[in-house]
Amino acid sequence: MKMNEQKEVGLIKNFFNKCKYSIQGLDYCFKNESSFLLVSLTCCLIIVLGICFDISFLEWVISFGSLALIMIIELINTAIEATVDMFTTEYNEYAKIAKDCGSAATGIMGVLATIVNLIIFVPYILKIIISIF
Repeated sequence: MKMNEQKEVGLIKNFFNKCKYSIQGLDYCFKNESSFLLVSLTCCLIIVLGICFDISFLEWVISFGSLALIMIIELINTAIEATVDMFTTEYNEYAKIAKDCGSAATGIMGVLATIVNLIIFVPYILKIIISIF
């Protein structure tokens, strides 16, 4: 095998290894982080509502963008918690701060995503309610 072919095979193998590790991280969060599962179920609800209400492309992007940010922050929060737990099993004020701040980041993004999705979907829901009465 030529040097360039070896590099290409190495790059492809490296890419698939990174994908495998990412999938393992997602799998861990699905199995161990209830909030991650909740956001995933919320994404399913958003898909159903988005299809039912025929939301615009921009509304899809904003809605899923906000939900994706929660998932990303939750993944980072889980990494912070695991790292802290790796270094100390005893109570430590700095460990508490790290974990609490990670949790707060997830919580703030959760509130923001909820507001964003309410702004998107409430007008559609109100149209249906108004048309019924």
